[in-house]
Parts: sequence; C-alpha cells; structure tokens
Amino acid sequence: MKTAYYYICILLLCASCQPDRLNTALELAGENRAELEKVLAHYEGDEEGYLAARFLIENMPRWYSYSNAMFDSVRPLLEKAADEFYISPKEVEPWKNVSFYTGEKAYDVQTIQAEYLIENIDWALKAYHEKPWNKHLPFADFCEYILPYRIYDEPLSDWREKYYTRYTHLLDSLYPGGTDIIEASRIIATSLERDSFLYLTDIATHHQPADFILDHHVGYCREYCDAAIYALRACGIPVATDAIVYSPEYQHGHSWSVVRDTTGRFVSFALYEYMPSRKRAAKDSRKRGKVFRACYGRQAEPIAGITRDKDVPALFRDRYRRDVTHEYYGENEVSLPVAQTEEKYVYLGVFSPEGWVPIDMAQPQRGKVTFRDLEPQVIYQAFCQTGYTQRHVDYPFLHLGDSIHRFVPSKETERVTLRRKMGLFRIFPYFLHDSIIGARIEGSRDKDFLHPILLHEFQDTLHTNYCEFTMPDTLEKLRYVRFVSPPQKNIEISGLAFYEDAEMQRQLPLKRMNTLPSHPHSEEYDAITDNNILTYFESFDKDCFIAYDMSELKKIRKIVFNPRNDDNFVWPGDEYELFYNDGAAGWKSLGRQVADERRYVEYEVPRNALLWLRDRTKGREEQVFFIRDGKQVFVTDLPRAKLIGE
Repeated sequence: MKTAYYYICILLLCASCQPDRLNTALELAGENRAELEKVLAHYEGDEEGYLAARFLIENMPRWYSYSNAMFDSVRPLLEKAADEFYISPKEVEPWKNVSFYTGEKAYDVQTIQAEYLIENIDWALKAYHEKPWNKHLPFADFCEYILPYRIYDEPLSDWREKYYTRYTHLLDSLYPGGTDIIEASRIIATSLERDSFLYLTDIATHHQPADFILDHHVGYCREYCDAAIYALRACGIPVATDAIVYSPEYQHGHSWSVVRDTTGRFVSFALYEYMPSRKRAAKDSRKRGKVFRACYGRQAEPIAGITRDKDVPALFRDRYRRDVTHEYYGENEVSLPVAQTEEKYVYLGVFSPEGWVPIDMAQPQRGKVTFRDLEPQVIYQAFCQTGYTQRHVDYPFLHLGDSIHRFVPSKETERVTLRRKMGLFRIFPYFLHDSIIGARIEGSRDKDFLHPILLHEFQDTLHTNYCEFTMPDTLEKLRYVRFVSPPQKNIEISGLAFYEDAEMQRQLPLKRMNTLPSHPHSEEYDAITDNNILTYFESFDKDCFIAYDMSELKKIRKIVFNPRNDDNFVWPGDEYELFYNDGAAGWKSLGRQVADERRYVEYEVPRNALLWLRDRTKGREEQVFFIRDGKQVFVTDLPRAKLIGE
C-alpha cells in the first residue's frame, strides 16, 4: 500500500511538471552537471529520494548566494552583538550604508556538491518519516515545506544534522511520543524565544547562514523566520514564511512563520509576538493588504506572459512566491470601472509618500477591472504604471469586506483641524496612555523625597507629543525633581525639562541622581534631557522613578514633558501641504501653511475626500486619511472608526 501511494505521488508530480525542466537545469549546470547527475544516480531505485532530488534540481536554477566576503567581514561584529545583546551606534555606523548584495551571484546549479545535496535529502526524509504528524502529509508538501536546503540568498552551510540534534532532542525530552504538530511547533518556538534575539535593522545583510543563526541571534523579523524554518524543518515540521511587501499603514514590509497543520490549514506564529495555536486566528495588528508565501518550487503564472515582461513590477514576475491572502481573509473580489486604456494591466496599490506600492494586478476587461482576495479595512488605489509614472484609473476606495466605499470628493467642504500626518501605529497609543496615566512629576527640597511636592499627575491619555505645565507663582523653591512611573508600569519617556521662567528662556540644569536597569543601555539616560524628541529612555523596572538634582534651590515656573513618540504630530515651525485625491486627476493641493505654537493646521477640505498631509520640512512617515465627525481617520484606526452610513 505504501509503495502504491508513493508511486501515485510520483505519477502526479511528474505529470504536473514540465519534462524539460530537469534537462534545462542540467544544461545550466555546465561543468557542475556531473555533481547533479551523481545525486540522481544515487537515488536510482529509490522513488522518494529520486523525486525529492528532481524537485530540488529542477528548481535550482533560481537559487544563488553572493560570492563576496562582506558577511565574513561583519560576522565578528554580529557575533559580539548577539553574545552581549548590545551593539553601540559607533559600531553600527561604518556598516549602515554597506551593500551586501554586490559581487557575482554564485548559482547553486553551478556550484552545489552532490555530497551536500544527498545529505540534505537524507536528513529531510529521515525527519519526514519519523514524525507521526506526517503520516498523511502529501509528498508535494514535504518537498515544498520540509525538503529545501536553503531559504533565499544565504551562504550555504551544513545545518540539517545540527538543528535536528538540538531540537529533536528537545522534543524527545519535553514531548515524548507527541503527535500534535502544533504543540511540537510551540515547544520549538518557545525554545527559540528563550535564546533572545537582538533586534537590529541598521546592518542589512543578505540572509544569514543557517549555522550562524543557530548560535547567534541577531537581526529582525526575517531572521526570526529563518531560525524557525531551520529548526522546524529539521524536525520534520512543514513550515514556511509568509510576508507583506509593504504595510498599508506603517511603510515597511514584514514576515512571520506558518506551520502546515495535519488538516492542511496553515497556522501562523511570530517569534516574540505570538505562538502557534488552533484556538484563535493568531496574528498581529498590522494591516497587510496582500499576503505572499515564499516557496522553493516554481509557481504558476497568474497571468500568462508576465514573467518575461520587464515592464511588470518584479513582485509579479517572481514565480517563487504565492498569493495566500485568501487563507487569511477569505475569498472576495472588488470590481472597479476603468476608462479605455492602452495599458495591458491595472495595478492595485497601497499608499506610500513616494507613490502607490503595487501589491496586486489584473487585466481590464469590458470597461472594468476585478481584483480578488483583498484584506478588508484597507484603503487601495487602482492605477496604470509606465516606468515610474503612475496614472489613477479611478477614485481610491476603502474595502469593507462585502462592499467598498469610494472616496469621491464632494463639492461641499468642511473646516478641519489636523494634528498628525501619520496614524498612531500599534504600540504608540501605549506611550500616550498606559505608560502615562498615573505617572507623576514631583519636586522636593530634600534628596530622599521624604516630603515630595506633586508638580503634575497624568490623569488622561495624551493627545500630543509635547506637553507644557505652568507652575503657580506661589510654588516654593525646590532643588530635586523626579519622574515617577505609573503603578505597575515602567518608565518610557522622551523628554523632561524644567524652566525658571514662564517664557522658557532659562532652562534649569539637571544632574541625574539614580540608575535603573534599562533598555537600551545606560547612555540612553541622556535621551531624557537631550532635547531630541525622537530619543527615549525605557526602564526594565516597574514602580520606579528617575530623579535629578538642580544643584541648588530653584523656582520652577514651567515644565515641558515629551512621552515616547514617533514625531508625527504637527510641529511648530514646520511647513505643511495638504492634498486630496481627485481620482484620475491625481493629487490636488489645498495649499501650504506653517504650523504655529498651537501644534495643528486648519484646512477647508472637500467632504468624502481622501487626504494626505505632507511635512515639507522634515520626516518621511506620512499616511492617507479621511475625515469622520471632524476627526482624522487613518487605516490604523479601522475598523473602529465610524464610517459613512453608520
């Protein structure tokens, strides 16, 4: 029965592949052809092994690493950073603008050795057959989610046995005889989390080698996913990485891990964020728009001919990623009217200040274009693109799930007050609420604060990153001041300053009196008093305080306080320009103005328009929004915000 099962798998897989792909790969191998033929010969008579080898070799022409020594040069610094869980700005600086994507590409098909490939196949098959949860795993899914010897462009290394030894031993001790693939994944993910990762994005290497990641945890979400892939695949757990190209709300990509359950469903998890679980649709709060899964095997073209069309953005020409948005948001479709256009394709994008980032494409037919499987509660724009020039084909719209709302500007206008140019993404409301309410600023004449005087207590959510508090003229002179955390909370602030006069011309000197376990490291204490609104101090301790000595008794008339923030509030002295989207006519300016000390700008805007506030003075983080009940609504606020008709 087992032999018959594998025979059927082989027939199905061979029937689905192009017969010349294997020959094409062997021809591209050139002088390395003999190594690949050794692998195929090694598995003659072994149906599983031969099919696995063929899958890897047929898809191998796509895969490569860079033949340069850049990673070897930075590796000692990354090892030190991971071991000490810290890297100083001075050490990072020389590497900030270094490109690791230089040099010749060393293609696997021309360089890989038979011994290396055979060892990977054997260890993958061993893990596949050992684990009870793979009893009904289709062989095609084994090939895609357990078998691959590489992830992307990392230098190749011997990793299968090393990861197998470390993490299978862990399962044997904590989950002996276990049959639940999700529980096994949770145990391994928990172990990976126990070895803390140093989050670092300033040194942007290519993917790190597997043997390096095993012992040195430094990087960002990509490295989290890579570590999970190596550990889980080595233990026979089918796993992949899902990703967004560009978030509809915070201007970055992101990736996370997914495990294939025995039911065929993919269960997501992200190290340091959430564990794999069947009980809930675990995911973070990021908007995604479209989700793509990284694959080793070549995927079918969604539209015939786009792979070789150099005018099509690279995302859609990449045959080694798969659109899996429907797994997250179900199947849906949106149809839009389009005027006659000579372009073959219409793209769907999410906003960025540099232009709409295409995340989907379709072919217009009979005066309309249809996009499928989109995340609801996201604002999209359909456009045609020639080179770097984009032309809107309709008004932007908000996808509501079962319908859409088009932002067609009305002839009616309304006066609005704008306080931000970017939504408050995820964690930032915490800095204005949870880490603030209950906090106190106190003064004292004695350094032990035996008789503290309350200068200010935060009782409500802050609505700005800049707060001024005027002290009564009757306040007695003080020498010592301190910021006290809210109950059961830590300290997380950007700035604190005291002035001897109400006009804030005479700032009082502050000498720090105590230390706290902190993150980042202790030199960040200076962030509180450096008058830089983007630097901040974060304590590890809760129920704590940080105190200062002003050197002598002083009169305090004004206090300025800054919570940790993103500096996307309207700032005095900056020049702003507001635009509204007029569909095919593009963005239209509503004028420029310089913000004053009130820390907001006012405009007359068309009702039901999609708006974009630009800071012409500084910064790059900006996001589109609309107005409801006189307030700005960013995609970050959805679906909580009130919409038309509600």
